[in-house]
Amino acid sequence: MGELTQRQKAIATAVVAEHIETAEPVGSETLRRRCGFACSSATIRNEMARLEERGYLSQPHTSAGRIPLRPAYRLHVDELRTEGQRLDRDVTWIQGELRRVAGQQEAMLRLSSAILSRITRYPAVVISPQSRGPRLIDLSLTPVSANNVLVSYLDDRGVTEEVLVETSAPVRADELARIEELLHERVVGAPLGADLGLEDLEGCDPALVEGLRDAFNEAGSGRVYVEGTTFVLDQPEFEDPESLRRMIGALSRSPLLRRALDAVAGEQGSSASIGEEHGVEALSDCSVVAASYRVDDRRRGTVGVVGPMRMHYALALEMVATLARNLGQALSTSAQDEDSTDR
Repeated sequence: MGELTQRQKAIATAVVAEHIETAEPVGSETLRRRCGFACSSATIRNEMARLEERGYLSQPHTSAGRIPLRPAYRLHVDELRTEGQRLDRDVTWIQGELRRVAGQQEAMLRLSSAILSRITRYPAVVISPQSRGPRLIDLSLTPVSANNVLVSYLDDRGVTEEVLVETSAPVRADELARIEELLHERVVGAPLGADLGLEDLEGCDPALVEGLRDAFNEAGSGRVYVEGTTFVLDQPEFEDPESLRRMIGALSRSPLLRRALDAVAGEQGSSASIGEEHGVEALSDCSVVAASYRVDDRRRGTVGVVGPMRMHYALALEMVATLARNLGQALSTSAQDEDSTDR
C-alpha cells in the first residue's frame, strides 16, 4: 500500500505521544489543538481513518478517538531522538549510589534494578555479567508422576542440579529414555546457557522442551534481579485480573526475562522491542527496552525495563542506556581494584 505520507507519520506519532500521557483514545480536535497541525480537524480525522485502515490505529467504539497499535508505536520509537535528554540529577544519583556500594557486585546489581524502576516507574531487570558458561557433561530424565519429570544434570564444575518439569501430557518411561538418548547426542559437551537447539527435538512434549531449555539457561547464565514489580499496578493495561496475572507470572520467570532482554539488547546503546517483536509469548502485549553492558570487555550483562506498549519510550531508552553504561564502568572499576589488591 506504499509508505505513509509525512502528515500521516506526524499524526500517528502524535497519537502515540498523546496516548502515552493520557491512556485515553485520542480525537482529531485534541491533536489539532495540542499539536499545532496546520489543517482542519476534519482533515486529521480523515487521515486517522486511513491510518486505521492500514493497521496503525484502532477505534475502540464509534465516535471515540483512536488508540495506537504496535506499528504506530514502532514508528514513534524509530522517530525518537533521545541523546542528551536525560536529567543530570538522575545521572548524578546513579553514579553516587553505585559509588556507595563500590566493591559489592551483588549490591550494585540489585541497587541498579531498584534505581531504574524508580526513575522509569516500570519493572526493571538487571542480569549479572557472565563469562563462558559451564559445560553440560551428563544428564538424566526420570518420571516421578504422569505429568512430572525430574531433570538431573552435571556440569564441568562438578555441580549437580535437579529441576522438576511439568509436561503438558503424560510421558511414558520408554519415551523419556528415547528423549534422554537424543539429548546425550546433541547437548552433552555444550555450554549451559547457549542456544542448545531443543525446539526441533522430534516428538518431544513442548512443555518438557521448554522446561529443559529454561533449566539449562538458568544454570549457564547470570543471575536475574527484578525490582519495581508493583509499578504494574499503576498501568491501566493490567487492570484486568487475567492480564495482571500473566504479567506478574512473566516477571517471576528468570529464563523468560533473560530471553526477552537478550533478544532486544545490542552492543551499542539501548533498543526497544514492541509487542511480539521480542518473540516471548508471555510478554506479547508488552514492550521491552534493554541494553547490554560489559565488565572489562570480557563479561556481558543486560539491563532493561518491561512495561505496556504504552510506554514512555524516550525516558526508558535514555535511562536504560545510562544505567547500563554506568553499571559497566562501576563493575569494571571494582574488578580492577580487586586485581590490584590481589597483586
